[in-house]
Amino acid sequence: MWMDELNVEALLMVNEVYRTKDDMGVLVVTQRGNKRVLSFGSDLEQSSIYIDKPQYLDHDYMQVMLLGLLFTESRHATILGLGGGALVHCVDHFFQNMDCVAVELRQIVIDTAYQWFKLPRTKRLQVHCADASVYLNSNKTSTDIIFSDIFNCEGMSESQGQIGFIQSCFDALKDNGCLVLNYHELPEAESTLIVKIKTLFPYVLVCNACTNNTILICLKQTQLFELTSFVQKSESLAHRVNMPLMYYFWRLETL
Repeated sequence: MWMDELNVEALLMVNEVYRTKDDMGVLVVTQRGNKRVLSFGSDLEQSSIYIDKPQYLDHDYMQVMLLGLLFTESRHATILGLGGGALVHCVDHFFQNMDCVAVELRQIVIDTAYQWFKLPRTKRLQVHCADASVYLNSNKTSTDIIFSDIFNCEGMSESQGQIGFIQSCFDALKDNGCLVLNYHELPEAESTLIVKIKTLFPYVLVCNACTNNTILICLKQTQLFELTSFVQKSESLAHRVNMPLMYYFWRLETL
């Protein structure tokens, strides 16, 4: 029993394996057993992957974000905020008919994702070092789905909560596109931001992850639908990625 306890303790030990910095601050990579974690010098985990199974999404809020794929026929995905590349790993592994663009503000984050988080090097993935808003406004290529997960050491980036950013995302989406937003806290229903989102997108779904993150799934489509009509598709997606997506699907609500 004593040896078992030592083994468990060893698995839980956090070992720093890499540290660097740029003008925006510190970047730290730590190892806990088979899990590798990226942080920006605070207690917040920016990204986390399992070394032997990087395609599995460790953070539950990212699993919720995958539900956006139910509502659009995605051949092209745009990921805003790379982190360690967990979502890129997932998309690259399970959706090999999908091209992906990842946009990350800091070059050291991109370099670290390749060096320490096994970021895929495939023709289907393009990685750009740029401000997300600038990238959206300067690139006219449309996309089927945008996953926006832009955070810094203190929490969500202010840019993700700005009306201009939401408009830029809307403009970059194809006619039946989908915007998936990760918020630490959902703005008030009467706030200018939420009013703008609901004005632009005919359907807005919301789901609270177990980590208290709130995910908004904003649909550009205008055709009427019922969530129950997506049960079979959701079950198929959950089986495909082998993640508990049905639990989150049944927690989806209309905003």
